[in-house]
Amino acid sequence: MVDFVSLGKGLKTAYEIARSAKDVNDQAKLNTAIADIMEQLTSAQFSLFEMQQHQELIDENRQLKDQLERAARFDKYQLQQTSTGDYVLVLKDEFAVDGTPKHVICPVCKEDERLAVMTEDGHWYRCSSCKYVAGKKKLPPPRRRTGPMVV
Repeated sequence: MVDFVSLGKGLKTAYEIARSAKDVNDQAKLNTAIADIMEQLTSAQFSLFEMQQHQELIDENRQLKDQLERAARFDKYQLQQTSTGDYVLVLKDEFAVDGTPKHVICPVCKEDERLAVMTEDGHWYRCSSCKYVAGKKKLPPPRRRTGPMVV
């Protein structure tokens, strides 16, 4: 990890060398002072580069943790095919506790990383977010007339 104190000291040393070099009349001493300044500035530049890389790693780590947390929300659900052949994500039994009712979420919204609970009625699951509809039960066959047809 980058040491901010040593970075500050290195820059301060480079500044002090530059200040003292302004009064030097001997070319050899001046060249030595310039070399020292360059060494200190190179060291400071390297430290700043390390800090930037460290910060990028921290940011990437934070992003990956966020992705894992978003994905973990869906680990509580299991893909299930309804009797009509459609698909929904059903809350696993072990998670339907402590005030969390058994429910289903939309598989279409899951692909967009949204957790959308679907409403249920007698024959359908409906997503209010994306309007996906999944059949819950097969509809009963239509009633047939048994009497004579009136024209």
